[in-house]
Amino acid sequence: MDYYSLKMRASQHVGEGENSHEQHISGAERIVSRDSVEAVCTAMVRRAMTHSKGDPDFINVKIEKVHESDIQILKSLPVTRIDVETWQEGLEKAFELVGEAAAGIREKLPELLRETFPMRGAMLYDIATGERLEPDHARGVRATYMDALHSSVVDSCKNHFNEAIVLATKVANAPGMVAEFCVSDDPNYITGYVASKELGYVRIMKMKEMGDENGGRIFLFDSRKASAEECIEYLQKKKVLVDVVGRT
Repeated sequence: MDYYSLKMRASQHVGEGENSHEQHISGAERIVSRDSVEAVCTAMVRRAMTHSKGDPDFINVKIEKVHESDIQILKSLPVTRIDVETWQEGLEKAFELVGEAAAGIREKLPELLRETFPMRGAMLYDIATGERLEPDHARGVRATYMDALHSSVVDSCKNHFNEAIVLATKVANAPGMVAEFCVSDDPNYITGYVASKELGYVRIMKMKEMGDENGGRIFLFDSRKASAEECIEYLQKKKVLVDVVGRT
């Protein structure tokens, strides 16, 4: 059976003159069967038009055929949940967990996280050299071509859990990947996570204040295990469906 990759990106023009730029409003992607394409496209556009960040000036929807033989099936990372009283406690817990996965990174994480706030994609940070490896530091690296194996059409509206665990599972399986750190840039979503093959997918229920539009994603990579080119190729081009096995 053939599938179709659907990607939606929405942005808004902000500022005037030299200070003008396109601000990301919303994004989503799915891999669906042919008979779901129309419904999912409609849901994606609805999502772009009703986002809490405002009305988009530009919406792009890309549809691309994907052959079943090109798709890798992955079992989702095991899920755990950590409840905290404050977002500061949650952020500190996330820093600690990533520090356990990547020795020596703990003290650098707050600064690295701040550097990701204006980025559209993720930072690819090499723990072996202390270098950022994204070809474009402003844009970052994006993990694309992925979906949950048994997603329904309604999931295209917004399913934070499915989207996050699918992305985290793909990232964890990328060559040379050590761990991932994520805080959503959605002002109405304060849950974040850390993930790796060893940690699993760890949801931390508060990682920022409600209404905070800042968020970022860091991929911690080890160049002693794989090349950056191999890792980026997998993240950006490998087609993946994730069998999401549980929710916490």
